[in-house]
Amino acid sequence: MPKRAKKIIEKEEIRHADRGKGIAKEKDVFADYKHKCPKCGYGKAEIIDIGAQYSDESDLILIKCGKCGYTERTEKKTT
Repeated sequence: MPKRAKKIIEKEEIRHADRGKGIAKEKDVFADYKHKCPKCGYGKAEIIDIGAQYSDESDLILIKCGKCGYTERTEKKTT
């Protein structure tokens, strides 16, 4: 059997046309909740549910702006 020569690639150039494909255009793709940011005025936010630390506490919910990342803290009672 003949031995196959292994080709080692030392340096591979990336073409400019291939760069950046598959990257999301928006900063936060999870921001789908309709909420106006008090800091920048952007209309979409991400909801982050932290949950309760102890059983007698209410859930901690964070609302994070999809553009600037400003986070508001809200607590909602769950029954």
